[in-house]
Amino acid sequence: METNGPGPSRYEAANDLAAIAHVQRAVRNRPWPIWLYPANALLLGGLALTGLIESSALAALVALALACSLAAVNYRVGRAIGTPYAIPSSRGFRVLAALSAAFVIVSVLVPADGPRWLILAGAAGAVISYTAGAAVHVRSTRR
Repeated sequence: METNGPGPSRYEAANDLAAIAHVQRAVRNRPWPIWLYPANALLLGGLALTGLIESSALAALVALALACSLAAVNYRVGRAIGTPYAIPSSRGFRVLAALSAAFVIVSVLVPADGPRWLILAGAAGAVISYTAGAAVHVRSTRR
């Protein structure tokens, strides 16, 4: 079917784009349930601590279980609030969540005969940075 009418003016198109951007921000900034923040922090800390398990096969199995649990919990909560794949727009939260992931990665990559304190420091760093990010996210969404 053809459209023979005139297209939107430049101002109408700009207003439509601004409205779309506003709706996207509103979806990305939906508040999360409060219990999700400590659950994520504990799962990230547990994932970072898997390097302390002596058996590499058991450590891999526990890490896989924790990673799948982390993904499943966040997906399920996201579906419940209507935003299963939305990433919050809070820059502070994103930076601190990425820092938490970096702590987990460093902790997991410590060799089996490496220093245990590095694994513990990575786990503590992951939990602390995610908790700080959670505080930033809560503050940005509950105004």
